[in-house]
Amino acid sequence: MSDERVTRQFGPYRLDKLLGRGGMGEVYRAYDTVKDRVVALKLLNAGLATDSMYQERFRRESHAAARLGEPHVIPIHDWGQIDGVLFIDMRLVEGEDLRALLKREHRLDPSRAVAIVAQVASALDAAHAQRLVHRDVKPENILVGADDFAYLVDFGIAHAADDTHLTQAGTAIGSVAYMAPELFDDAEITAAADIYALSCVLFECLTGQVPHPADSVSASLMAALSGPPPAPSSVNVDVPAAFDPVIGRGLALDPAQRFHRASDLARAAHAALVAPTQPVSAPPTITPARPSINPAPPTVTAAPAGQAWPQQTGSDPTLRVPGLPPRTVTPAAGVPTASGPVGYPPPPSSYPPARQKNSPVMPILFGVIAVAIIGVVVLGGILLFGRGGDDSSDTPAASTSTVTKVVPGGETPSTPASESPVTPVTPPPGSVPCDSTVGIGTQVTSCSFAAAVRDAYLRSGPKGTARVVTAYSPVTSQSYQMSCAPESGIVICRGGNDAVVHIY
Repeated sequence: MSDERVTRQFGPYRLDKLLGRGGMGEVYRAYDTVKDRVVALKLLNAGLATDSMYQERFRRESHAAARLGEPHVIPIHDWGQIDGVLFIDMRLVEGEDLRALLKREHRLDPSRAVAIVAQVASALDAAHAQRLVHRDVKPENILVGADDFAYLVDFGIAHAADDTHLTQAGTAIGSVAYMAPELFDDAEITAAADIYALSCVLFECLTGQVPHPADSVSASLMAALSGPPPAPSSVNVDVPAAFDPVIGRGLALDPAQRFHRASDLARAAHAALVAPTQPVSAPPTITPARPSINPAPPTVTAAPAGQAWPQQTGSDPTLRVPGLPPRTVTPAAGVPTASGPVGYPPPPSSYPPARQKNSPVMPILFGVIAVAIIGVVVLGGILLFGRGGDDSSDTPAASTSTVTKVVPGGETPSTPASESPVTPVTPPPGSVPCDSTVGIGTQVTSCSFAAAVRDAYLRSGPKGTARVVTAYSPVTSQSYQMSCAPESGIVICRGGNDAVVHIY
C-alpha cells in the first residue's frame, strides 16, 4: 500500500497520509476535526465523480457495509458528498492488507491461512444473508490487523441479488485470477462466486501462487475452464493432502457443486488442518477374566455341601455358579479351554472317577494288565534274538528328515514358505539418478521436479499402480500433469514438457 504524506483539508477532515489506491478511489488516514478522532477516509476518484454508474457503486459500498454490523466488516461512521466528491468515513485499522503480507512471507502456515480465511468467511456469510454478493474478494481487500484479526473491505462493487448488473458490455469487474467462471458470462451472480474467490485466496495463502496463473484474461479463463485446479499439496509439499478435496470443491466450475456457504468452506479447511495431526486412538485393551494363570496345577475346590458344580455344555462361555450371578469369561489368546473357562476349576465331568473303597475290581484289573505287558516283552525278545541280529535287509533307505515347527497356541505346524531373493531395481538406460529413489530420463527434466513427482505419486496411492498426478516445478514455477505407470520393475512418469521421471 502507499504511504504518502499529505496535508490538505477536505471538509471537516484533515488528510494526513495516503494509505492506498483502488479501482474507484483513494483511502487516506484522516483526522475528523469535528468528532476529534482519527479515521480512514475513502474518496471517489476525481475523474469518476461525474459518472453516475460509479457514484452508484460508491454509495452502495457505504449502505451495504453499514447495515451488515459484522465484526469482520470495518464499521462505517458516516458517508455522503462534499464539494461534489463522494466519501466514506470508516474505522482506521492499524495493519496491512493480505497482499502485502503474502509479498513479504510468500505463503502462510496452513493454520494461519485457515484462521484468516475463516474470518473473511464470517463477513461473507453476513453479506450473503442480506442478499449481497461482494464480487471482488482478493488479498488486496482483506486487511489483517493486530493478532491476525481480519476485515473484508471494499464493498464498492457489491452486487445485490435483485439489482441489474452494473457491468458495462465487455468489461469484467474484479480481479481476473479470483473471478469465478460465471462472472465472464451474463449469468446470474450468486454467493457461489464469492466462495470461489475465497477458495482462490486460501490456495494462494497455502502455496504462494494463484490456482491458474496467467498473463492475460483469456489465458486465465482458458486455464480455469480446461480442467481441475492443481492440488495444493502438489504445489507445496508442506500442505496436508486433506486440503486437496477442499480446494477442489471450492473451485468447482459448476456453482452448484461448491460449498453452499462460506463458513462451510472454512469448516472443511479446519477439518483438513486438524485431520493429519489427530492422534490415532489405540484399540481397546481386552483384559481376560483371569489375566495371570498360575503354571502350577490348579487347586481343585470341592463344591459346597448339597450343591453341584454347573455343567459346561457346548461352547457357552457363561459360567453359572449357584448363589452367584452368571459370569462370562474370555480366555487369554492361545490358552486351550477344553476343560472349561480359564481361571476356574474344571467341571466335575472332567474329574477322574473317585476310587471305590473295599472294591476288588481294580486290583484284579491291574494284575491282568501287568501279566499282558510281561508277555509282550518276552515275545518281543524271542523274535529279536531269533533273527540273529541281521537286519541289513530291512534297513530302510535314507529318508528326508522332517522338521516340525512348534507353533504357539497349539496351531498346526506348517512348512515355512521359501523366500525368493530380492532382485535389485535396475534403472533403464539413459536414466540419470537424482538419489536412491528417483531419476530423470530426459535433459529437460530437473531433479527437483523429479522429487516433486515422486512425492505426489507416493501420496496419491500405493506404489506400482498407474495413475495421473500433478507436480509443481520449482524451476518453471508451474504445475504439470504426469502420467505414471509401472514398467520393468520401476514406475515411469511422462508428461509436462517432454519430462520423464523414473521412480525406483
